[in-house]
Amino acid sequence: MPETQLVTAAIFTGLSEMALVQKEVKSPGLGEVLLDVKAEGVCGSDLHYYHISAEAMESHTQPRKHTTTPGHEIAGIVESVGQGVSHLKPGDRVTVQHYSGCGHCLSCRKGWDNHCQNNTVYSLDRDGGYQDKVIVEARDCVFLPSELSFGAGAFLACGASTAYQALHRANIPLGGIVAIIGLGPVGLAALAWAKAFGVRAFGIDPVPERLEFATSLGFESHDSKDFDITCIAPDGVDSVIDTSGNIHGRRTASRIAKVWGTVVLVGFGPGYDIDPVKDVIMRQSTIKGSFVFSMPVMMEAVADAVKLGLDLDPILTVCCVLEDAPAAIADFANGSIGKTTIIWP
Repeated sequence: MPETQLVTAAIFTGLSEMALVQKEVKSPGLGEVLLDVKAEGVCGSDLHYYHISAEAMESHTQPRKHTTTPGHEIAGIVESVGQGVSHLKPGDRVTVQHYSGCGHCLSCRKGWDNHCQNNTVYSLDRDGGYQDKVIVEARDCVFLPSELSFGAGAFLACGASTAYQALHRANIPLGGIVAIIGLGPVGLAALAWAKAFGVRAFGIDPVPERLEFATSLGFESHDSKDFDITCIAPDGVDSVIDTSGNIHGRRTASRIAKVWGTVVLVGFGPGYDIDPVKDVIMRQSTIKGSFVFSMPVMMEAVADAVKLGLDLDPILTVCCVLEDAPAAIADFANGSIGKTTIIWP
């Protein structure tokens, strides 16, 4: 039997309740590493499970057991490595791609583990990062340069790299303008990337506190209530990225894109109310979905964050220790501004 150690974990117990529990973590096996978690981001998708019952988690579109530790935005330090791991060593700083594929299918060979039919997901099929230490696959790890904080590394494990991929999908022409709908963490990251790339971008959101926060970070932002695109771009914008995941944001995205414009849908949520003739056909629009990112894209995002001097830390507004995670996540569920992140000393 492998050696084990006890760690503290925060789990969803159902109906907006959490508990701190003790869990056993084994030594790393073949191809695995034991990660000393240093930062874990709280993602909006976590709330899909936070609000429902323990039983409902198991029948969700992406099912999970409530005893599985949540958290898929993981960054930390390698504590030990298992057999067959040669590219990582104890002490290495890493962030983790949260979709772990089979490694053999065509999607995995291309780096798109999130499209593998037999993948596992940290926080759904296996324990995630809301715990002191966690076992991860060595091939899911991306080196985290010292120029980036662990908090930024955790953000790059999902939200910030999702924004990076969406911008690449947006086909923004030279000198073009991109609109970002929704100023949650992914929307803010998209604005930060756009600024780093030298692309004009602006955000749209109905929440005054979100608008104020985005403005304080130096981003152009506009209230979605009575928003008039002609005041900014008379013919519409070249590209629009919807991170809101709601029917109103998607409708706005289609209607502010110019003729031949591109609309990228990122945010999860039901409903898409558009006029296919007026909003798509007669505009000759391109509408794309963008679902997280590949491993190569994540590696590029980390490298570009260093090369471009991208500073994600100002977006991390709430940083708490694991013991305070239940209160911080309740605050996040109530609409806290910016990014909530669990930090270990």
